[in-house]
This record gives sequence, C-alpha cells and structure tokens, in this order.
Amino acid sequence: MEIIENNMITVNQILGNINTDSNLRKKYEYMLKNDLCEKVVITRMESEKLRMRKSTNKKTDVAFIFKHNPTLRNDDVIFMDDNKMIMVTLESESVAIITFKSYKDNENIFPLSVKIGHSLGNLHRPIKVTTNQVIFPLQAETELEMLKKMFSSYDKFLDIKSGNMIFEPDEGSNIHEH
Repeated sequence: MEIIENNMITVNQILGNINTDSNLRKKYEYMLKNDLCEKVVITRMESEKLRMRKSTNKKTDVAFIFKHNPTLRNDDVIFMDDNKMIMVTLESESVAIITFKSYKDNENIFPLSVKIGHSLGNLHRPIKVTTNQVIFPLQAETELEMLKKMFSSYDKFLDIKSGNMIFEPDEGSNIHEH
C-alpha cells in the first residue's frame, strides 16, 4: 500500500518487477511513452534497508517503510497509479569478474574451485555465478591485484578483471560484507 502525504509517497511493498511480470512490462511501456515513469536510484546496500528516504529523478519524495527486510531489485515497481509509475534503479558498482577459460586439464579444476570458494568465503561477499564466471563486488581496486597474485599459478585457467555493473547477487548468496 502506498500512502501519499504532503507530496511524499510512502512505500511498504514491492508491486513487482517489469522484467518478470508481463502486465507490469506493458504498463511500464505505456507509462514510459507518456513520460509518466520516475526512477529512484539506490545502492545495493540500501536495497535491503527497512527505512530510508529518497527522491526520484522528477523530485518526488519517497519514504520506504518495510516491516521485513526487503530485497529491492533493479526495475522493481514500488508505486503506480494512473499518472505515475515509480521504479527502483540500482547504482552500478565496481566488481571483480573471475572467468574460467576453456581448459583441458580437469585435474586442476577441483582444487582451483575449492581455493576460489574458500578465498571468496573469507571475503564475506555476495556472489553471482554464471556458466563460467564468478562475479562479486570490490571494495577497493587493490583487491583485484590481491586476487591476481593469489591465483597467479592458475593464470592459464583464469582471467581476473574488474568491471562496473548493476550487481544483483544470486538468491541465497547475499551475505553480510566486511
């Protein structure tokens, strides 16, 4: 339920996401075409806050008040009426991308995977795993150099680089960060 008071919208639920709900996607396309969409930009860390106050790109005041920890995702719809749709946009952030190259030496893949898992576990970072990549947020660029040194003996199997992206961790892997 959204409450509008003194030009402030209070949000206490997520209505859905335009990437997973086809009806919301259609409504979004209509609203966008008619310049009725607004975006509120938040960080990944803010996406789990119970309470916060933000402004949209069109200066609408939004108060987030959730009873339980939310997990706001990029393109979530948090408010909608006939004249306005407000969506969440996550800020992009610096990430490490560890890519497994194609390899023929299967004997090294298990110890390498265990070492990567152990090292990332010690960093207490959320992760995103794709077919051949592990992606996680960087807190400092020096971490990238540390990873490259740590796994230098496996450089024929791995490519380690940094990037900037909207990072959304895999379900169940969004743990506390140090």
